[in-house]
Amino acid sequence: MRIWLGGMAFDYRAGVAAAYNLIRDCQRKRWCAIELMLHTVEECLPETRLPNERLFLGA
Repeated sequence: MRIWLGGMAFDYRAGVAAAYNLIRDCQRKRWCAIELMLHTVEECLPETRLPNERLFLGA
């Protein structure tokens, strides 16, 4: 998942549920732009997890 904020790109790994909820939140508030990379080579994924990913696992 790539999050664009203030012209800077931040790449993270994220679980499906967290990514889905983050996208829904972004659609309501429009505080950033998000890109999803659906098909990647495992070695190309960033090691960094989405910050506070657990917050996006709930409804």
